[in-house]
Parts: sequence; structure tokens; C-alpha cells
Amino acid sequence: MNPPNTWYEELEIDPGATEEDIRRAFKRLSRRFDPAGIVLYGLYRTPEALRLLGRLKEAYTILMDPEQRRQYDRALFPTGHPSLRRADERVAGRAPTPPQAPPLDPLEALGLPDDVRLSGAVIGQVRVVCGISLEDIAERTKISMFTLRCVEAEDYGDLPAAVYLRGFLKQVARMLRLDPDRLTRDYMEGYQAWQAECARRKPW
Repeated sequence: MNPPNTWYEELEIDPGATEEDIRRAFKRLSRRFDPAGIVLYGLYRTPEALRLLGRLKEAYTILMDPEQRRQYDRALFPTGHPSLRRADERVAGRAPTPPQAPPLDPLEALGLPDDVRLSGAVIGQVRVVCGISLEDIAERTKISMFTLRCVEAEDYGDLPAAVYLRGFLKQVARMLRLDPDRLTRDYMEGYQAWQAECARRKPW
């Protein structure tokens, strides 16, 4: 099965979906990828499930915001699409929504346990619940979008050397209201385990 290419495909809906359609789709798919759910058992490992759940939340956040959805539709359908007219109508018929302040404790807002490992997937979930895009982080920190995507996907092989990675992680943690030392420690544990496994497999 090919991975989803658009936020609509991520939620398994069409571009003409209503807000209620989006809510129902998000609720249904969230149960599918809930690491504690029985439906997930045997289909996905927990890190992968958390990554997919984070993508669902990002799709939901974008498509439920009229202005963000309109901008997304215009980028997705540059030559025109019926959904663009509906997007304009949604924005015209609704007063601008003031941005919500990020939660003081994003882990609590996500319902995650206090001792959850701050993996790449969890970083992605926290970013979404804080209403912060990868573009926002890249602009503020000057970390490349490629590196930020690799951090969340735990593509360790494409990440910079550990000395630089630690500095990047601390910057990300501060933007997401996470403990910089804890995030760096948790994430580097996975990074170092990957390095050790690569060394073990390396032919001599």
C-alpha cells in the first residue's frame, strides 16, 4: 500500500469533506493507531503507531482550521478544484480564530504518562498539540527542515553528528515546552542504540 500523499488521504476523506466528516474520520482512525488499542495489536510497533497518530493529528489540525485549509487547498490544487470555492466560503463565513496558547504541559495535554520516552514520534505529537509547524521550528532555530523531519522519523542515519544533534534537540525542546535535558537524554539513548547496532553488524 502506498503511503498517503495528502492530508485528505491521511484521514481517508475527499477534499469536499465537511468539518463533521473530518471529526468522524479522525476519531475512527485515532482508535486504529492507539498503541493501547486491541485493533493495533500485531499490525504496528508502538513507535510506528505513535508516528502515524501524530500525522493524523497534524492533518486534523490543518483541515479543521478554515484559513489553513484554504491555503493548503490552493497549494494542492493550483489549477482549481471545487473545494477551493467551499474553502473561501468557510473563511468568509467565520470570524478569524485567535491562535491558542500552547499547553503548559504538552505531555499531559496528550494524555501521555509522565515517564514516556521522548522519542521522535512523541516529539511530533507534542509539536502538533502545541500548534507549531516544522516550518515554525526551522525559522526560529535555523535547523533545516530535512533534519527536523529526520528527528521525528528517527532516521538516525541522516542525522548530523551527536555533538550537533544534542544542540538541535535542546532548541527543539525549548520551543515545545519540554525539558531540554530529558529530551536530549531520551532521544540520544535511541540514537546510541542505533549506533551500537550498526557497529555490531559492521563486517570486520
